[in-house]
Amino acid sequence: MRNRYFFHADTSKYGERLRHLLIIVNVPIIALCVFCTIQIVLNYRSEIVFMLLAIIAGSILLGMIFAFSSVYIAEKYKRRHAHYTFFDFLPCGMVFSEYAGEYVHWGDRVILRRLYFIPFETLESVSRDPKKAPHEITFKGEIRGYFCESSRLGYHVDEDGNIKFDTELLNGGMFDSVHEITVKNRFGNTKQLEKSALYYLEQYKNMPEKKPFVLSDFVTVRHKPKPTTSNPALEAPSYNRNWK
Repeated sequence: MRNRYFFHADTSKYGERLRHLLIIVNVPIIALCVFCTIQIVLNYRSEIVFMLLAIIAGSILLGMIFAFSSVYIAEKYKRRHAHYTFFDFLPCGMVFSEYAGEYVHWGDRVILRRLYFIPFETLESVSRDPKKAPHEITFKGEIRGYFCESSRLGYHVDEDGNIKFDTELLNGGMFDSVHEITVKNRFGNTKQLEKSALYYLEQYKNMPEKKPFVLSDFVTVRHKPKPTTSNPALEAPSYNRNWK
C-alpha cells in the first residue's frame, strides 16, 4: 500500500455515537408511550386518560427536542473535525492539527485549534499498541505545541523544506515544548499512520546533505580582454634581455 502523506480525521464515530444515543433515549420513551396507550385503552372512561395523554405528548416532545439537538451537535462536530483535524507529513517533520472549540466574538465565530509540530530531527520514537489501543499512536521527542485561533495557524514549506507559519510571531518561539503526545481516536486504526511516519522518518535520515551555495558554480566570470595595438610587430614576442 502506498504511504500516505496526509490523513483526514475519521468522523464516522460521530454517526455511530449518535445512533447508539438515540436508541438509548428513544427506547424508554417508546416503551412509556406504549404503556400509557394500553392504560388508556383499559381505562378509557377514567379521569386518568387526560393525564396519560399529556404524558405521551410530553414524552414525544422531549424525544424530538433531544433528537434534533443531538443531530445538530453530531453534525457540527463532524464538520469541524473533517475540516480542522488532520495529520500532515512535511519534508522536515509532521503536523498534527486538532479542532479545539470555538466562540463568538463581536458577532464573528472564532475557531480554535491545537497544532503540534513534530520535527524528524529530534524525534525519538513512534509507538502504538495494536492489541490494547489500535486507534492510538504516541510520538516522543522535542515537540512544539500551539494553541490559538485557526486563522493564525496557517503554514507553508520554505525552499529548505522547513515549516514556516504565515503568522510571523509563531516562528519566533510562541509555542509550548512537549516531550510526548498521544493521538487518540482521531484517524481510526493508526497502523497506516505509523507506517507513513516511519517511512518519511527514514526518508529524512537518508536525505543527501544539501551543498552550500557557491555563486561561481552558476555564474561564469567574464575575463577582461587583453589590451592590443594596431601594430602587429609590437604584439610579437620579444627576446631582448638588454635592460640598459
